[in-house]
Amino acid sequence: MLYRIFQVFLLMLLLPILIGWIGNWTRLMKSGHEAYVYQNYESAVTVFQQAAVDRPNNPIVHHNLGTALYKKGKFRQAANAFQTALLKVNVPNKAAVYYNLGNAQFQMRDLAAAIESYRSSLRLNPHDVDAKHNLALALELFTDEQHNITQQQKENNPRQDSAKIEPNNLSKGEINQLLDQLSMNESRRRQEILKKQLNTGIRRAKDW
Repeated sequence: MLYRIFQVFLLMLLLPILIGWIGNWTRLMKSGHEAYVYQNYESAVTVFQQAAVDRPNNPIVHHNLGTALYKKGKFRQAANAFQTALLKVNVPNKAAVYYNLGNAQFQMRDLAAAIESYRSSLRLNPHDVDAKHNLALALELFTDEQHNITQQQKENNPRQDSAKIEPNNLSKGEINQLLDQLSMNESRRRQEILKKQLNTGIRRAKDW
């Protein structure tokens, strides 16, 4: 009986502390959200970092920290925050976290990783138009990069295509004409992709 009375008494003493601790974290999250809405991203990052220290296992605070870091152009740190959020249990709206991770990876020009993140997002939310758009853009740029690498390898190792080209059957003028045509096509392709990227760009981040 005395033990139960002691437990109740101890709980009464700790309850205000627990309420204050929970209330402080809620105030931090609200303050960080307000700073983010008013585009005070530096303050939002500071507040969310403090909230993450208070509740390191909460996926929402790490996601919010990532969005604020992304707005500040700190894409690598943002990606780390999104990845931390994904490692937590019971992640709400995981598709949005994968989507924002893809955006951060895209900005770092880690296109292979961005493609995988967008695909993970679409597996969870197949109807996300923004994720589909960004995936298509990342795939196109990745394909172009691989094409450029292949072309560079061919230029550095011209013998590997000798069987296909058969230079002995072509005159010097024909070879120069073919090279000029390849160069023109490559330049045109790069201009088209760059124009598309500037006109469309990656779609906006997703906030909670």
